[in-house]
Amino acid sequence: MAVMGMTKNKARQREIISHLLSENLSLSKRKELQKELNRLMKENTEEKQKTYWSKTFDRVVGNKKWEEITLNEFIELRHAGLSGYAIAGHFGITRAVVFNYTRNNRTEYYQLFDMREYRKNKEMWSDK
Repeated sequence: MAVMGMTKNKARQREIISHLLSENLSLSKRKELQKELNRLMKENTEEKQKTYWSKTFDRVVGNKKWEEITLNEFIELRHAGLSGYAIAGHFGITRAVVFNYTRNNRTEYYQLFDMREYRKNKEMWSDK
């Protein structure tokens, strides 16, 4: 979803909210609109997440391939809240390759990696 899609999404969300505020709306119609609103909000959040991840990858590693990134760059991606799955997906590798990278560099990795920083930034995208 591009910027135009996000704009239409937000416009539709506002429209639904204005309908939901109406007192003479049947319960079935209210539930239907609420489901649509929830779906639109989820889509919008996912799109924002993709944009954030894309900008983070561009900022930290640019056009580098997986084999070219440094441990500090990898840790910066993790501190930005990117999961191993997101990193693997970006580089077109498996999650096991990412896991092995952390395991092979575990001493230095765990000296530099701050789980609190990772969790704080990951919470931006988590509904839990």
